[in-house]
Amino acid sequence: MKIFILAPEPPPPSVLHHLTSLGVEPTVAMVRAESMSESGVHYRHVTARGQSGDPLDLRWSRKALRAAIREVGPALLHIVGDPWTPTAEAGAAAARDLKLPYALVGTSSIGGPGGMTARWQAKRVREGAAALGGITRPALDHLVAGSTDRPVGVVPPGGITIPGTVRRHARATPTFAAAGRLIRERGIDLLLDALGSTYGTWQLKVIGTGPEQESLEAHAQRLGLSGRIEWLGAVPREALGTLWPAVDALIAPSRVTPSWVEPNGQVVLEVMAHGVAPMVSRSGALPDVAGDTGLVFDPEDVGALTAGLQQVVDSPDRAIAMGNAARLRVLERYGDVAIAERLVVLWRKALGTG
Repeated sequence: MKIFILAPEPPPPSVLHHLTSLGVEPTVAMVRAESMSESGVHYRHVTARGQSGDPLDLRWSRKALRAAIREVGPALLHIVGDPWTPTAEAGAAAARDLKLPYALVGTSSIGGPGGMTARWQAKRVREGAAALGGITRPALDHLVAGSTDRPVGVVPPGGITIPGTVRRHARATPTFAAAGRLIRERGIDLLLDALGSTYGTWQLKVIGTGPEQESLEAHAQRLGLSGRIEWLGAVPREALGTLWPAVDALIAPSRVTPSWVEPNGQVVLEVMAHGVAPMVSRSGALPDVAGDTGLVFDPEDVGALTAGLQQVVDSPDRAIAMGNAARLRVLERYGDVAIAERLVVLWRKALGTG
């Protein structure tokens, strides 16, 4: 089964290679790379302008894209991008011209096109798809926008680093962590409030920088928590894995606003893969990522978060149990093999062969 993949960012090579073991011959459109083939995966240069990886700036040459797809002769075009993005519009136009079915995978759980023409175009792209997907459950729900008779599925982007083995033990003094850009929407002030009401000994590592850092540090000092908090600043993503063995639970107390929800929960997935317990708010992708493996609480419910933190401080083994369940969830749902299998299921349904 030949599949042509069009996305602002190409899928991880590990996912592509697993696709080949499932009988797929993938071709990936690339902006700044020469055409080449490696281990059954084909990379095809397609002319484009704009910033690679930016779904609103990247604009593929429709003529070059159409020529590339025609030469490959795929059974289906796989498009990653919200229906109002240039990538989705270019891909859908090429598919229409070539009379080729396409699957459309949305990435946003809020927002949409502005203006009547843009809304009409987005609707045309969405309704022309043979199958609809989302990188998260909220993204899929946002794309579907109600009911549909077409095949649907959640297809995470992949790229999660999953260590081969994890050995964890309960610590008398639990270590909590929060990670991400320090902005109000991330709700770190709510975490500090909850910790201020948590009895017993604990430590907190805050990973990241942002405009709220100074006020957060001042808030921690007012609460008398400064001595138990380590502000680590920006940490390169490749170095984060070295921090997780010393963390018992990751807290993601994100808020929900009209213009912002937690987009994909990628950091939460990373720590779950390392056996770290997730404690997350019902914001965007977070509750679907954590599932029933950890604590899920309503946004800005400091009382519920405090209760969850207190349980871990009182019974450190609880974090170990949640972390084990979280790691198993990642292995079963978010590993490269699982993602490749989800893609194949969606494609076969789109083609009427699944």
